[in-house]
Amino acid sequence: MPSLVHKRPAQHLTDNSESEELLSSLGSPPPSRNPKRARTIREEIASDDEVSEEDLGGEESDVLVKPDMDGSLLSEADSDQEEEEVMDHRGGEVERNSQPFQPGSIVRIKAENFVTYTAVEFFPGPNLNMVIGPNGTGKSTIVCAICLGLGSSPANLGRAKEISEFVKHGCETATIEIELQGKENERNPIIKRKIGRENNTSTFTLNGSSSTSGKITKLVKSYNIQIDNLCQFLPQDRVVEFAGLTAVDLLTHTQRAAAPPEILGHHENLKKLGKRQKELLNELEIDRNQLTSMEARQAALQQDVERLRERQEIIKRIELLDKARPFVKYREARGLAKDAKDASKVAERELRELEQQVEPMTEAPKAKRRYQKALERCVAAKKRELEAKEEAVTEFKDDVMGKADEKITEITNKMDAARSAEQSRKQQIAREKEKIAKLRKQLEEGPPEVDLAYYNGKISDSNHEVRDMKERIDDIDSEIKPMVERANQINGQISRTNKDLQDLNSVIGVRERMLERMSRDTHRVWQWLKTHQGDFEQEILGPPVLTCNVTDPKYADVVESQLGKNDKLALIAQNKNDYRKLLDVCFGSGPESLKLRDVTIRENSNVPIPPLPMASEEARGLGFDGFTIDFIDGPAPVISMLCQECRIHTTPISFKEFTAAQNKNMESTRISRWITGRNMYTLRRRYNQVMTNVTSIRNAQAFAAQQVDTQAEQEIRRSIGEMESDLEDVKKKIDELKDSRDTFVAKYKAAQTANQKIKAEKATRQQEATKYVKNKATLASAEDDLRRKMGGGEEYKESMKRWRSQKEELVMERAVDAQKFANLVKSLVAIHNELILCQIRLVEAGSDAEILQRRIEDGLRDLQAKKTESTSLAQHATECAARARALQGACRKIIQGLSPEESEFMNQIPPEKNAEDIENDIEAENARLDLLHEGNPNAIKQYEDRATRIRNLEDKITEREKNLEKHSAAIAELRSKWEPVIDRLVAKISTAFSKSFEKINCAGEVRVHKEEDEYDKWAIQILVKFRANESLQILNNQRQSGGERAVSTVFYLMALQSLARSPFRVVDEINQGMDPRNERLVHHRMVSIACQEYTSQYFLITPKLLPDLSYHKRMKVHCIFSGDWLQEDTRLDPDKYLRIGARMRAMAH
Repeated sequence: MPSLVHKRPAQHLTDNSESEELLSSLGSPPPSRNPKRARTIREEIASDDEVSEEDLGGEESDVLVKPDMDGSLLSEADSDQEEEEVMDHRGGEVERNSQPFQPGSIVRIKAENFVTYTAVEFFPGPNLNMVIGPNGTGKSTIVCAICLGLGSSPANLGRAKEISEFVKHGCETATIEIELQGKENERNPIIKRKIGRENNTSTFTLNGSSSTSGKITKLVKSYNIQIDNLCQFLPQDRVVEFAGLTAVDLLTHTQRAAAPPEILGHHENLKKLGKRQKELLNELEIDRNQLTSMEARQAALQQDVERLRERQEIIKRIELLDKARPFVKYREARGLAKDAKDASKVAERELRELEQQVEPMTEAPKAKRRYQKALERCVAAKKRELEAKEEAVTEFKDDVMGKADEKITEITNKMDAARSAEQSRKQQIAREKEKIAKLRKQLEEGPPEVDLAYYNGKISDSNHEVRDMKERIDDIDSEIKPMVERANQINGQISRTNKDLQDLNSVIGVRERMLERMSRDTHRVWQWLKTHQGDFEQEILGPPVLTCNVTDPKYADVVESQLGKNDKLALIAQNKNDYRKLLDVCFGSGPESLKLRDVTIRENSNVPIPPLPMASEEARGLGFDGFTIDFIDGPAPVISMLCQECRIHTTPISFKEFTAAQNKNMESTRISRWITGRNMYTLRRRYNQVMTNVTSIRNAQAFAAQQVDTQAEQEIRRSIGEMESDLEDVKKKIDELKDSRDTFVAKYKAAQTANQKIKAEKATRQQEATKYVKNKATLASAEDDLRRKMGGGEEYKESMKRWRSQKEELVMERAVDAQKFANLVKSLVAIHNELILCQIRLVEAGSDAEILQRRIEDGLRDLQAKKTESTSLAQHATECAARARALQGACRKIIQGLSPEESEFMNQIPPEKNAEDIENDIEAENARLDLLHEGNPNAIKQYEDRATRIRNLEDKITEREKNLEKHSAAIAELRSKWEPVIDRLVAKISTAFSKSFEKINCAGEVRVHKEEDEYDKWAIQILVKFRANESLQILNNQRQSGGERAVSTVFYLMALQSLARSPFRVVDEINQGMDPRNERLVHHRMVSIACQEYTSQYFLITPKLLPDLSYHKRMKVHCIFSGDWLQEDTRLDPDKYLRIGARMRAMAH
C-alpha cells in the first residue's frame, strides 16, 4: 500500500486514523500492528467510502514459497501460481498485508539532520517496500540511514569516505534511529547512532542505553544482517561494483546471503585446507627433490668413501706389516745362524781333503818346458825357408805372366772396336739407299705449277664479299640494340606499374599513398630507407601510420584520436648514432642529404614499454574494455614511443558510454584521461579542484579501413595496356630484323668458309713447289755419302786377320809360363805345411805346461781360499747366532703390546715369507696407497652425516605424506558437507533465475564453476541469452549491454530473495539503464517474488516508474515529496488521490 513521506524542516508527521476507518468501510480487516512498537505516523493508506466493493475486485493468493523443514532454505512451488497474487492498477481489492515481520526486519527508521533530511520517520512493510520520488528528494538517503544506523562503515555505500560528511549542511550533529523486529519473546531492539561533524565521531545507544560499535555489530550479525554483502545491500553507488564482482566474489556473497552460516565457514576452511594441501605438496616435492639430490650426491661420494676406506685398510695393513718385520727378521736370522753353523763344519772338512791332494803335483811342469824350447827352434828355421820361396813365386808372376796378359787384352780391345764400326757403317748404307730411292721417286713427277695471280685474285674477291656481309650484320645489330633497350625499358615500366597496382589494392599501399598525401618529405625519406637500411646499425622503424595496426576496427577512431600528426608520421631510430645519421640524411648540408623539411625523427634507445597504471581486471571492473595499448599492435620501440608521447598505456577505453556516476567515480582513481563511447574525458587537478574536459572523438583516417581508388586503378590499367601494345610493336620489329640478320649471318659464314678454302689451296701449292727444289739438293748429297761409305769394307777385313794372328802367338807363350808358375807354387805349399805342423806342436807343448802350472796354482789357491772360507764361516756363524738372540729379545718385547688382531696376523704369516718379502709387500701396499689419492679427508664423515640426514629426511617425507593424507581426508570430508549444499543452493537459484528469464522470453542459468582442489577459484557463473539466435553466454561487461546486465543482476537478486537468510534486502536504482519493456517485466517479476509469503523484507529504491505497473497486496509504496516550495505545515492526503483514482477507473469501465 502507498505510504507518503513528506520531508519538512523540523516537523514529524502524525498518525491519521481515517485511513483505518476507510479501509474498514471497504471490508478490509483492520491493520495488524506489532504490539512491540508504537506507530507515530500514518502507515497505511486505504480508499474512500465512496469506493464500493464492485469497483475493487480481489483475488485469493496461493503460497509460492514455504519454509523448508530446517527453516534454512526456501523452495519454490509452481511458478504459474505466483502471478495470481499480482494485481495491476486497474482493479482489485486493496487488502491489508497481514504477514508479520521476520526477526531482524526493519520496523521503523527515524533520522534528524541527516544528509537532506531535517527530520523524518517512516515505517516499512514486512515484504516489498517501493521507495519512489524525484531525483534529489532523499531516496538514497534512506539507504544511507539503514547502512550507518546499523553500525556499518561509509565504505559500504561507495559515497563519502568520512561519516561526518553525512551530517546535514549547517548542523553539527545528525541522529539515526532504527527499530528492528525482535526475535520471538524478545523486545524490538532500537539502535540509535549520533554523528558529530567536528571530530568525525559517532556514538551508539541500544534500547536507550549507551553501547559500542562492536556490540551493535554483534547484534546486527546475530540477525544475519550483512550490510557489506552486495547480494543483500546494494546501494546506488555500488551497483557498478556489484556488476563488476568477480565470479569468485559472487560465490562468497551468495553463500553469505543464502546459505547456512556454517557453509561459508566450510568454504573458508576448504580454502585454508586446500592452500595448506598445496603447501604440503610443495614441501613434499621440495623434500623429495632434496632427497633425490642428497641420494645422488651420496652415490657420487660413495666411490670416494669406498676408496678412503680401502686406503685406511691399506694403511692398517702397512702398519701390521711394519710390526711384522722384527718377527720375520728373527725367523730369518735364526735360520741363517743354523745354516752358517752347518756351512762352517763342511768347510773345515773340505780343507783337510784339499791339503792331501796338492802335494804330488809340483814335478810334471818342468819336463814340458824343455820340449817346448826345442820346438821353438824348428819353427824359426821353417819360417826363413818359406819367405825365400814366396819371393821367387811373386817375381815370376809379375815379370813374365803380367806382360803377356796386357798384350792379349790390348789386341782384343782393337778387334771389338773394329766390329762395332763395321756394323754402324752397314746400317748407314741401308738408310742412305732407302732415302735416295724415296727422293728419286718424288723427283720423277716433275716440279708442280703454281698460278699465284689466279689465287690472289680469288682471295681478294672472297675478302671483299666477307667484309660486305659483316657490315650488313653490324648495321642490323645497330638497329636491333636500341629496340631491345626500348623493350627492356617498357618491361621495367610494366613491372613497376603492376607493383603500383598491387600496392593500390593493399593496406600498405593505401597507407603509403596516405603517407605521401600527409607528408611528401616523410614519404620520400621512407622510400629512400627501403634501399638503405644496411647503412644503419639497427633498423630504422617506419612511422606508426605504416607499422602499427588497430587490432579491432571498431576502436580505430578512439586510437587514432589520441595520436597527433607528428606522432603518426614519426620515424624511430633505435640508437643515438642512427638518430644523428638520419638527421644528416634528411636535413644535412652534405652531398648525400635529401634536403627535406617536413620530417619527424625520434630516438628510442631500448626504452621499455611502461607498465599499466592498474591491472586489466581492475579496469574492466570500472567498466572499461581495456587500455589503448591493448588495441594497437606494432614493433615494441614504436609502441614505447607512443606510450611516452601519447600515454596510450594510461588511457582506458570503453566502447559504450558511461553514466554520470561512472564518470564521477573516475575522479577517485589514478586515471587522468579516459574514453567512453565517442567522448574523451581529461581530468585536471588544480588548487584542490577537479576540472573535467570533454572532447569528441574524430573519425580515423590512417587506421580506418581503406577503399581502393578505382579511378587510379583504371588509369594504371590503361597505362599498362598502352605499354604492352608498344612492347608488341617493338618485339615485332626486332623479330623481323633478327630474321634478316640470320640470313646475312648464314651468307657471312659461307663466304668465310670459301675464303679459307682458297687460302689453304694456295698455301698447299706453294709448299709443294718449295719441297721439290729442296729434294733435288738432298738427293745429290745422299749419293756422295753412299759412295764414300761403300769403300770401307776391305780395310776392316785385313785388320781383323792381322790381329787374330798376333793374339794366337801370345796365348801359346802364356801357356808355357803358366806351367812353370804352377811348379813354383807346389813347392811353396809343401814348405808352408811343414811350418804349420811345427807351430801346432809348439802350441800344444806350451798349453800342456801352462795347464800343469795352473793346476798347481789352482790347488794352492783353492787351499788358501778354503782356509779363508772356513775361518769366515766360523765367524759368520757366531755373528748370526748373536743377531738371532738380539732379534729374539726385541720380538718378545713387541709381543707384549700386540692386540689380539695383530697377534692373529703375526701367527698367520707363512713360514716361507722372509724380510724381503715383507718389504716387497709394504712397497706394494704403498704403491696401492699412492694410486688411491687421499681426496677429501672428511668424505667419510660427510658420507655418514649425510646418510643420517637422508634417514631423517625419509622419516620427514613419510610424516609429510601422512599429514597430506590427513589433509586430503579432511578436505574430502569437508567437501562432502559443503559441495552438495552449494550445488543444491545454486540449482535453486538457477531454477528461479531461469524462470524469471522465461517470463521475459529469454533464457538464463546459474552454474558453479569448479576448479579441482583449488577452492579459492570456485565461482558462480551467470549465463544469459537475450536473443533467440544465440546460445547461453557468460554475463560480463564486454558481451552484454548495460540494460541486459541490469536485468540479469535484478533477476539474480530476486532468485536469492526466496532463499535469502537475511531479514531484509536493499536495492537502489537497479532499474537504471533498462528499456521500458525490460523494466516492466522485471518489475512484475520482482513484485511476484518479493511479495511471496514468508519471504524477507525488500527495499526497492527508484526515481522513476512506468505507468500501469503491477501491484500486490503485500507491497508497500513510499512516496517522498520534498523541496523548497513545500510549506512547513503541508499535509498530503493520500486518501484523496485514491478516491480520485477509483472514480477514474469506474468511469473508464
